[in-house]
Amino acid sequence: MNTKEKVRLFKRRHKIRVVNSATLCDALKVQGFTIIEFNGVSDNKDVADLIDALQLKDYISSEKCFAFQNDKYRLVFLHEDLNENERTVVLAHEEGHIWNGHLTQDCVFGTDVIQEYEANEFAHYLLIDRTGKKKRIKICVAMLVLFLMIGVGLGVFLKQQSDNGIYTDNLYRTDTGTKYHLRECMYIKDKTNVYRLTREEFESGEYEPCGACIPRGTTDNE
Repeated sequence: MNTKEKVRLFKRRHKIRVVNSATLCDALKVQGFTIIEFNGVSDNKDVADLIDALQLKDYISSEKCFAFQNDKYRLVFLHEDLNENERTVVLAHEEGHIWNGHLTQDCVFGTDVIQEYEANEFAHYLLIDRTGKKKRIKICVAMLVLFLMIGVGLGVFLKQQSDNGIYTDNLYRTDTGTKYHLRECMYIKDKTNVYRLTREEFESGEYEPCGACIPRGTTDNE
């Protein structure tokens, strides 16, 4: 089944005549997905606890919309600051992932180029309006915004992954000190010349643990 046929089947199955964020949310709910609106800064306790439990903080900070699925949950996280046009585009994109069978792993975050192309193609045929040039222009602009968001989000994700290989988890030093600390340590929390300790520095023996925030023998950054 090609992409156009998938889109036609999707619209027939969910009886969609007008594609907007509301009709796409309704379709996602029929498919068993719960829409989780977030902002990543002041989320309510239930949303914040869910993000923590699923270990999604890194993705919440870089993505505007993404699908998550495991044995217990089927979720679509949607940033609450998006306008109607943006919401429609990103939800159509996530439907593209779902209808192309991409949710075979826990999350789809834009790291597979082929999958992103297929999801974007699905969204394109779902959103295109052949009756109005102005409408098509708006959709093209929205799709461009989506591509940029995916690119920025992927870049942040890859940088975080790279940083995680270079730096220790939660150890910091000053540019003049000889000890390393936890970030919340009283000796460094108000200083500006604080740097994350690299794994190479940690293993070199050049720095010693702070006696106030790191009791000896408790540091593990292997």
